[in-house]
Amino acid sequence: FHAWAHGNPRRLPPGVGAMQRAGVLVSRAQHGAHHRAPYDNNYCIVSGMWNATLDRHRVFEAMEMVVFLRTGVRPRSWDEPDAAWTEDYDETAAVAG
Repeated sequence: FHAWAHGNPRRLPPGVGAMQRAGVLVSRAQHGAHHRAPYDNNYCIVSGMWNATLDRHRVFEAMEMVVFLRTGVRPRSWDEPDAAWTEDYDETAAVAG
């Protein structure tokens, strides 16, 4: 599902494109928001329908805090973007498509 969100819509299987347009599967445009600063939202990679609710209630922010408190590993979204891990969504989509 995640790879399809990076793919060129014209090259996707017809059923996948239809499910993306219907909102059943996350579309390239919906998923693209996850690859833009501040990199702390739109984590749902199967169906984007829950992103607004989960972001509004800070579900992933809470999960990041739990992981940090248990492991000491800081989420990337807490720091300034670094060229070593950021992804230019347009270039990635072009390569995947």
